[in-house]
Amino acid sequence: MKKLFICFTLWIGYQATYAAPDTVTCNRNQSTFNCMVCNCYHETRGEPMEGKIAVAKTVLSRKENDEFPDTVCGVVYQPAQFSWTADKYKNNISASKPEDKSALQACRAAVDLSINEGPNGLIYFYNPRKVTPGWARRVTSCGRAGEHVFLVPRGEKCPKYLGANRGGSQQKSNTSGGGAAR
Repeated sequence: MKKLFICFTLWIGYQATYAAPDTVTCNRNQSTFNCMVCNCYHETRGEPMEGKIAVAKTVLSRKENDEFPDTVCGVVYQPAQFSWTADKYKNNISASKPEDKSALQACRAAVDLSINEGPNGLIYFYNPRKVTPGWARRVTSCGRAGEHVFLVPRGEKCPKYLGANRGGSQQKSNTSGGGAAR
């Protein structure tokens, strides 16, 4: 009986960790939450929570800005904005490895927090290890969270925090708004 219990416990643990992938369909016809989770996952996998939150808040800030589409999914799938939406791959999330499940869970938490706290004014971000966009010289750098540098239009103030408004380890931004990105 004891062996049966141990085998059953191991099987349940295996199923929860490896056998049943956590899946999310990623396309412009999904809910606001799923569009944000897909973007967070593809843009910030492997990054700290503050970077995930800052990316999610940038999407919310763009939605409120007249220069961008007025829906979250419109922002995420706007042409030439996020490279993962333009590649030839389907980009649905099928998290079967523990680290993928953890990244997906963290993105869901980051998106939930971001929606509850609302946008923070960040409009742009990029990963300086991957690209050096020419447009970054024409906007104001607010600082870095995770692998990304976050920016606002020139003349606008940076938010006090790049990620969460309260609690946890918060990445303070360059609130003076002085200086363009390098």
